[in-house]
Amino acid sequence: MKFPGPAMYVLVTGAGSGLGKALVEVLHRRSIPLAAFARTAPADVSGDGSVAGAAPLRYEQGDLGDTENMSAVLDRLLGEWGPPSLVVHNASVLKYRGPLWLEPGESVRETLSVNLIAPMLWVARLVPSMLQAGHGGHLFLSSAVGRHSRADWGAYAVSKSAVEVFSDNLSLELPAPLFSLTVNPGPIATKMRRKAYPVHDPASPRTATEAAGILADFLPSLLGPAGRTFNGKKLDLEKMKEIR
Repeated sequence: MKFPGPAMYVLVTGAGSGLGKALVEVLHRRSIPLAAFARTAPADVSGDGSVAGAAPLRYEQGDLGDTENMSAVLDRLLGEWGPPSLVVHNASVLKYRGPLWLEPGESVRETLSVNLIAPMLWVARLVPSMLQAGHGGHLFLSSAVGRHSRADWGAYAVSKSAVEVFSDNLSLELPAPLFSLTVNPGPIATKMRRKAYPVHDPASPRTATEAAGILADFLPSLLGPAGRTFNGKKLDLEKMKEIR
């Protein structure tokens, strides 16, 4: 089946759980056309990857670290729907907490593959189509440990710091109206957060649905020419609440 390509849609990675899953659910309820990427799609996904609703929602499954599969998925998506108006690079993994020199090599490789290499490769694949279409932007989910160094966050902190630099460089290179920005979502009550703080969480995390609602309220500001206004910005959810 060939999907009816919408004129505008949002692409969300890491949509199988946590903030990504909640964001897709909120945006779908608001009738925003979506392409969602997840390791495992929800139970209500049809055989062609679609979900019933007022606006198109298609799911694609796979590991972002599997570059060959993701390349095929992006080929199919671009061929059927064209480039997205906005990519929310949400997918990430936290494999280890502790001193950098003790982190296992496999943990380093997987963390950098999903958190940094995958979004860099996706940008390389999507930007040429965005340039041709004359629209498109990239929103990278960052972290407090990517903006301010903290001990014992291993390759996760390194990857998020690199994402900040990557977005900065991308924002300098993209011509208008294309754009790139980062958002630090702050503490969110997800499985990853519980892994980071299994005994005592020093913060009072938002729920994933609450955080997704704030993001969803802000995203219309990016879906059009005004998106360029946020090129190179480093935002957090509190700042987004003020802007909207």
